[in-house]
Amino acid sequence: MDNPFFLQKEIEIQGYDIDYGGVVSNIVYIRWMDDLRTALLKDHYSLALMAKNGLAPVVNKTHAHYKRPALFGDSLIAKIRITMLEKIRWEVQVEITKNGGETVFTAVQSGAFVNLKNGRPVPVPAILADKWKEYQTVL
Repeated sequence: MDNPFFLQKEIEIQGYDIDYGGVVSNIVYIRWMDDLRTALLKDHYSLALMAKNGLAPVVNKTHAHYKRPALFGDSLIAKIRITMLEKIRWEVQVEITKNGGETVFTAVQSGAFVNLKNGRPVPVPAILADKWKEYQTVL
């Protein structure tokens, strides 16, 4: 079984992503992580549906490692995978490479799902927990 909690996507560096030296700004990688997480969740439980159900994923920790610069014009490939879904916590890993394989950025991010009305943590939504459990049994 292919990992249903994995996404690979090409990233095109935009003019607004770079600083005055032509290097992708550090904060842009964090924005890309958010975009990747949203795209990955869309296939399972979209943010729009979560919000309609009164839920949202929130980040509580990001450990980022900027390994080498990405420059305007570089060809980037981003990979994200969910590595943990526990009772109320989740964790993702991200790797961004350039020009066919040089790693420029890695990160681990964790968080929880919260009730939008009171901001309190809630269990991982069943639709995700059930898919995660199914995926774990075939590993």
